Amino acid sequence: MKLNFSINENYLIPHTLASMGANKFSSKKYQKEIVDFQNFAWGKSEKIYNLLVGRLSPEDVFDVENLVKEIPDFFKNLKKSNEYKKVLLRTQTYLLFCEKQWAKNYLTSSKTISDLTGFKLDKSFTVYITHPSLKNGHYLGNNKICWGHNEDWPNYVTIYLWHEILHSYFNNDDINHALIQFITDNELRIKLGDGKYPPFVGHENLFPLMKKLLPHWGQYLKEKQPRDFNKFRTKILELKEFAAGVKIQ
Repeated sequence: MKLNFSINENYLIPHTLASMGANKFSSKKYQKEIVDFQNFAWGKSEKIYNLLVGRLSPEDVFDVENLVKEIPDFFKNLKKSNEYKKVLLRTQTYLLFCEKQWAKNYLTSSKTISDLTGFKLDKSFTVYITHPSLKNGHYLGNNKICWGHNEDWPNYVTIYLWHEILHSYFNNDDINHALIQFITDNELRIKLGDGKYPPFVGHENLFPLMKKLLPHWGQYLKEKQPRDFNKFRTKILELKEFAAGVKIQ
């Protein structure tokens, strides 16, 4: 498994601008710097700001074509600002942190994921890093991941990068997402640190489903290596109590 950590500034800018409101922040540590940059960008062009964050008014639609043409100059001006340079510096520092942690944990984490799934972990991914004080974690498809978050607890980056990686191996429904959470958010988390589960870690809306799956997951963990994860997953999906509850996200 190979990860290429990268900063795409033309993605970093709109992601930062769109991350408004307390629920978008993973940490208050650099909140003022981010808000200062957002205010600076707003002062440069309210209409382009709204276009980038998907907030245009119906009347602005008549001017969209011209606004799109202005985006390159808008970005160019933002990149020259001290407000943006602070955002970029924090992101660059965070990228190095992510690279270092991933490399440190790779042997243990990859063995754990391999033991739990039996998957061939030979893919290459590009990881687009965003500001660590803003929430971000998405598998975009085509082996591309967007990532940024405060290090809420030890090995947070490693665990959730594996979470996003596994989305490339799983269908996008609640059952499969719950299984990913068992593998990464919970099992890998305690392998890299300590503790136990439940209580579960991950998306809380999946916790009731995970509670139902837990006895089956526990039996799977008791199986001798090599485990057949696809057989286990197929068996779960065939059970009536779960087949009716598969919800596409």
